[in-house]
Amino acid sequence: MAECLRDTMESSRIIRYDDEFIDRFEKLKEMIESGDGPALHRFLIENFGFVFKTFQYYAKHIAEGDAQDFEEADEETRRELMRPLSYRQYRMIERSFSVWEKEKEDVIWSIWDFLDDNGRIYGKKAMSSAEVGGCSLVLEQVYRVLAHDDSRPDQ
Repeated sequence: MAECLRDTMESSRIIRYDDEFIDRFEKLKEMIESGDGPALHRFLIENFGFVFKTFQYYAKHIAEGDAQDFEEADEETRRELMRPLSYRQYRMIERSFSVWEKEKEDVIWSIWDFLDDNGRIYGKKAMSSAEVGGCSLVLEQVYRVLAHDDSRPDQ
């Protein structure tokens, strides 16, 4: 699955909510529910780590006016790419920055909640540039919590 994802990312910088992405998203929920922090950490890196690279691409190329993938996209996709974050997604970013030990599980769930966006993921076609940036922030915080999880073996 990760190899297929690399091929997709090399051919297009637009993250689409296609069947493959939705499958990974639904598997994410299972992984979080399992409570296996190290397995979840690996799963996130292998299946969602590309979001960081996409964010870097957007930050560089959009700022330089050189976002070929955006320009070549159809009108509906361009509208999707420019969609702002929902209020709920802003709240998930805020929740992911929680530093309280008792809220560690909330931080971990924030990535699924951010992507789910109250069920709106199933009606979206592509991840907007705002969502790519927000998702990067949330993922970073989830990684931070998982890296400091007491159940992780010392490395």
